[in-house]
Amino acid sequence: MAEAHQSRLQGRIMRITFHNPENAYTVAKVQAPGQPGLITVVGRMPGVAEGQEVVVSGRQVLHPKFGVQIEAESVETRQPNDVEGVKRYLASGLVKGVGPKLAAAIVETLGMDSLEIILEKPQDLARVPGIGPKRAKSITQAVRDHGELREIMVFLQGHGVPASTALRIWRQYGAGTLGILRSEPHRLATDVRGIGFATADRIAQQIGLARDHPARLAAGLLYTLSQAREEGHTFLPYEDLMNQAAEALRVERGLLGPALAQLLGERRVVLEEEPEPRAVYLTGLYVVESRAAEGLARLGALPGLLEPERADKAVEWVASRLKVSPSPEQGRALAKIMGAGLSVLTGGPGTGKTTLVRALITIARRMEKFVLLAAPTGRAAKRLAESTGLAASTLHRLLEYSPKENLFLRNAQRPLEADLVVVDESSMLDTWLCANLVDALGPETRLLLVGDADQLPSVGSGLVLRQVMASGAAAVAELREIFRQDEAGLIVTNAHRILRGQMPILPERGEAADFFFLEEPDPDKAAELVRRVVVERLPARFKLDPVRDVQVLAPMHRGPLGCQNLNRILRQALNPSALISGQGPEKFSPGDKVMQVRNNYDLEAFNGDVGSVTSCGDEGCQVMLGERAVLYAPTDLDDLTLAYAVTVHKSQGSEYPAVVIALGQEHYVMLNRPLLYTAVTRGKRVVVIVGHRAALARAVAEARAVRRFARLDEKIKGLAG
Repeated sequence: MAEAHQSRLQGRIMRITFHNPENAYTVAKVQAPGQPGLITVVGRMPGVAEGQEVVVSGRQVLHPKFGVQIEAESVETRQPNDVEGVKRYLASGLVKGVGPKLAAAIVETLGMDSLEIILEKPQDLARVPGIGPKRAKSITQAVRDHGELREIMVFLQGHGVPASTALRIWRQYGAGTLGILRSEPHRLATDVRGIGFATADRIAQQIGLARDHPARLAAGLLYTLSQAREEGHTFLPYEDLMNQAAEALRVERGLLGPALAQLLGERRVVLEEEPEPRAVYLTGLYVVESRAAEGLARLGALPGLLEPERADKAVEWVASRLKVSPSPEQGRALAKIMGAGLSVLTGGPGTGKTTLVRALITIARRMEKFVLLAAPTGRAAKRLAESTGLAASTLHRLLEYSPKENLFLRNAQRPLEADLVVVDESSMLDTWLCANLVDALGPETRLLLVGDADQLPSVGSGLVLRQVMASGAAAVAELREIFRQDEAGLIVTNAHRILRGQMPILPERGEAADFFFLEEPDPDKAAELVRRVVVERLPARFKLDPVRDVQVLAPMHRGPLGCQNLNRILRQALNPSALISGQGPEKFSPGDKVMQVRNNYDLEAFNGDVGSVTSCGDEGCQVMLGERAVLYAPTDLDDLTLAYAVTVHKSQGSEYPAVVIALGQEHYVMLNRPLLYTAVTRGKRVVVIVGHRAALARAVAEARAVRRFARLDEKIKGLAG
């Protein structure tokens, strides 16, 4: 494609050859005054129609197949200014059932001012042969909606909001969009994905909303609490909330008191006075945390499957039935679990959690008890099924989530029919999912949470597994002994060394091993070394597929050793055709490795699912998620990101044949023991750490627990007391 240059075009849209309503991508033919032939304009152009006058700014390029085109960066639309333009506009498909013949009749009857008459005196449409009152109303509404959409696009794009996001706003609010933009612009930050508070606040200030306006102050408080939720907190201490909101809004803290009182009066937030410090919740999170606590406290009061004496005998019995018998430590843990209505089984890799779960299921089935198995993610559920030989599902499927109704169909009124529910990878369980799970357990259903409490906590809000353990309501069985330690590789050994604050054991040069550290202090050189390890070394030495079997993990997105740069480098090496067919970093190409970054219940695609793009077109992209082909419409593509490299947080609940971990001094503030431990335990066959030795040492030494404001444990204790 030849070098592009900036261009400006004014003319009339004569023909629209393609338009995707999902993302407004349009191919239009424009007639410019004094120029022969039609000029092709391509790009996102919401609210355009044939017959309209447009002013287009963009890049003029020479497409190898379609010739000269203008790639639109901004499009200003105007009403048609002559009879022919009005005819084309009305016949463009804007109004269902209005074609060239009826459009000509409207213009012939109403003249050049047809559009103004339709909007201001719709009753005059009845003068046109073939148009009755009902049809006149639908034509008027279509023209009005189209005009408002065009006005919204001009308004939002003038404030730096891209067309795809502007369309999302229109779909959220419909005919009331302009009213909300002008009277409650801060709602965009909480209602519409892709709009941040800064953008909403910029719009608010440009329309004249004062910096100390009560609506702005209340919106700032809600935004601060929403940000805290995104960081994993269920509440913020009162002092923290007021200080952070004042800083975000750039106002005196004293102004926020009345705004908080207003939110409390409207029940949009909850203030919990005790215990100290005073806590401010978004109301929804307060309700969810309280529901979870009530359900867990109820489970903690239930009797277990067996009383202590019978549990010990059951452990002896199952030891003779399994190929791998429980160790004494595992036997004591098993007896403890069977004696409680709510229990937790925790431990690191190689400590035998899977063996113990198999033993528990064997005993339960012998007792003719019905057991259900689940995990937060599809990958974790698949591993659980493979390790136990029984069916396992995601929690969303177990609880029968209905996207249409936006709720779980399994609840207190229609509980799960089981004697025992086992949830694996429970470190990923957030407060909202926990509340819905315990709501759906019957009056005699026991719950076992299995997970590694030393891993990073859930992406969603709360510290569920750790706080259930701390609440005193659950029987906690913690496994520390490495099962068959003499056969454990360096991955398992080093994971436990990291937990103890010890540097990993590294193999001698040339020694066969499953754990390596490649030192490269320079970040740019380290990024190139990551590429060589993924593309060349691991495939050659371990016969691994670099896309399917190898996962690169990094603590953060930005920087030379961040996910964004590593994705660029790895994509170029592993899918070079993407550089030609992709339309920039936000687009995908066949062969791209991608990850779902938020739950999409309509597509049954969940946060952390990894797949491969098989095809892309104007209708979106098809992605293979496991063995399932999923079609992502253009508006759903915002839920995907390149996944040659992902953050450690996003890797939770997954295992990969090989893991390459990028650690640099640029990650300093993120480096800690739970992060490194979580990253290392994602690898099954081989783990390679690439980067700065000081960064590795920092991650091992920094033992601080992840700090989150959550009170599930306190609420459970309060109910039990």
